[in-house]
Amino acid sequence: MIPPSLLILLGVVGGYSAWASPVTQEVKASSTVKTSHSYSSFSYTQVTSTRYATALGAPLSFPTAFAPAFSQASTLLPSNVTYTTYALQSSLTADGQYGQSAYAALWANLSYTAAPPFTTTATASAVPSSELVYPPDLYNRVDNPELKLPADFIWGVAASAWQIEGGLQLEGRGPSVLDSIGAIQSNDNQSDANIADMSYFMYKEDIARLAAIGVPYLSFSISWPRIVPFGEAGSPINTLGLQHYDDVINACLEYGVTPIVTLNHVDMPASQISDMSTLPENFLYFAKQVMTRYADRVPYWVTFNEPNIGVDVTFPGWNSLTHILTAHAAVYHWYKDELHGTGQVTMKFANNLAVPLDPSNSSHVEAALRYQNFILGVMGNPLFLGEQYPADALDTPNLNLTALTEDQISNFHGTMDFWAFDPYVAQFASAAPEGISACAADQSNSLWPECVTTSMIQADGWLMGDMSNAYSSIAPQYVRQQLGYVWNTFRPSGILISEYGFNPFADSERTGDAQRQDLERTLYYQDFLQETLKAIHEDGVNVIGALAWSYLDNNEFGSYTNQYGMQSVNRTDGSLRRRYKRSLFDYVGFFHEHVGS
Repeated sequence: MIPPSLLILLGVVGGYSAWASPVTQEVKASSTVKTSHSYSSFSYTQVTSTRYATALGAPLSFPTAFAPAFSQASTLLPSNVTYTTYALQSSLTADGQYGQSAYAALWANLSYTAAPPFTTTATASAVPSSELVYPPDLYNRVDNPELKLPADFIWGVAASAWQIEGGLQLEGRGPSVLDSIGAIQSNDNQSDANIADMSYFMYKEDIARLAAIGVPYLSFSISWPRIVPFGEAGSPINTLGLQHYDDVINACLEYGVTPIVTLNHVDMPASQISDMSTLPENFLYFAKQVMTRYADRVPYWVTFNEPNIGVDVTFPGWNSLTHILTAHAAVYHWYKDELHGTGQVTMKFANNLAVPLDPSNSSHVEAALRYQNFILGVMGNPLFLGEQYPADALDTPNLNLTALTEDQISNFHGTMDFWAFDPYVAQFASAAPEGISACAADQSNSLWPECVTTSMIQADGWLMGDMSNAYSSIAPQYVRQQLGYVWNTFRPSGILISEYGFNPFADSERTGDAQRQDLERTLYYQDFLQETLKAIHEDGVNVIGALAWSYLDNNEFGSYTNQYGMQSVNRTDGSLRRRYKRSLFDYVGFFHEHVGS
């Protein structure tokens, strides 16, 4: 190494710009800085200020209804439907195919340790101003205040029926495919969904709290077995279920919150899974009952939540995807063509973007694209492109996925008014160790049928970002690629980020005040949204909305330790009292700054 003194000499002789080292340049630059120090008297400075959340304006009304009122739409319903109310009484004797004893028989193999602490709807109490004080500002926040979102940007929060409602066996609800989680027979009593957040009876409180802090959109799901307990077309309709969700929607409007309604968020009636070929008929029967009553007040509908990852987890076999596409299209066409609804209809997909572990390695690129074909292409191709299932899937031996007919593709194509998906994070992809072809030919391989290895660890050994308690991570560097892949591959009219969120590591083990100061969750949302702004303004992607998961700590399909909530729920004293976390304030603040007027 050449000594610095010699470099300085060479710089003088040979020209500074050509020879001076970076160290020499830094010394020369710093020598010109004049620093002045002085003493003065010390005094404390106020560094905090009290700022309160701004509530929504209420009530909310729409200039025109999104569909005919029920008094007109009711003529579209079958004339021979039985409307009734069920109560669970296990001692009843047989009284017909759909009688009270038949209803009790639905629950014969399910019971729960914990009982709901209350069984009547709670009135909403005013949120004290002391709960609406913003937390201290984040001084390390990097923002682009000049980048704006349109005034009609759909921003808010989300949750699902099974994960928050509780009261599984109350007011005529039938069993769902999820209800064995937390049942006594599963030996999983710590995750008893029979209580969850008790939102079935606390929904007014929940909606009032969202309105008080200024959240304008709420995405929630309707429990299909609460409306059709037996799950079958032609079976009785539960009037208490219909009344409940009618009141939920009215409560949203009363407080100024716009409802986004999902018809099925995983919790299908338990009887449905035994024969997925009946899904289109059964689902349409349920959807008609709901839409004729609520569609005049609901601008956005989601048919199914994340069915693209349900194969062999919830749904039996890959051809279940065809039945789901058929059911979705049937509801879409009925809503648009017969009900003459003017709202928008979509389906939500799951996707954690597959990124090649080494983009210069062709096998890694092939693996990433294959993964995306299996997770998004199987439904995105026919719905958005009017194309066949991806060849990657159809050519996989023993997958038992039947190619779509031209008539099916024509029926499915164009039945999505916008793209909706849940891009929590990205992941690195490479081919199965034995190669994709060898893996695809071996149905017993643990990586079959995708035959892709995924990881959160980069090729250089670093994690891609700050990890959560489960799979999510703070890795905003991949947000634009996630949005760009969908935008340029499937070319939708717009993209709704229908779920995204972060569950801090071991969050449930922290004190209540520590959980409330959920900085990591704030950083996740702030970083994700900053990159979304760049995708809109620099990449030309039409992102129409973003809905955070979730507005409450809930039952993450058997776990209360994976806390995605922007509010906590006190489960220790039986009150189930909600408490805002700082992430919800920061989330609302971001949109107040960036959504245009």
